[in-house]
Amino acid sequence: MQYALKSNGNTAQLTISGTLTFAQAPLFPKVLAELEAARDVTNLTIALNGLNFIDSTGMSLFVHIYDASQSRNLHVAIQGAVGPVAAAMERAAFKTLFEFK
Repeated sequence: MQYALKSNGNTAQLTISGTLTFAQAPLFPKVLAELEAARDVTNLTIALNGLNFIDSTGMSLFVHIYDASQSRNLHVAIQGAVGPVAAAMERAAFKTLFEFK
């Protein structure tokens, strides 16, 4: 998993690429800490154009992001999920948690 968080005022984009699996779980706290540090952000887009695989552990990162968004009134949208990543998110009913673009 590679990721980058870029913010501009109250908007931010988290780009995630590669694979998001159990092996990358040690990176999750770092991602969440960077999101938490961006306190001025009220709109977050998660770009998944380069993400080609996700497992159930990887899906848990999004659950943590959802939980964090609820505690601080952060709107989260997911864009660019395709193939197996989109299918996994569909099966997990993530459309009930996030806006999809």
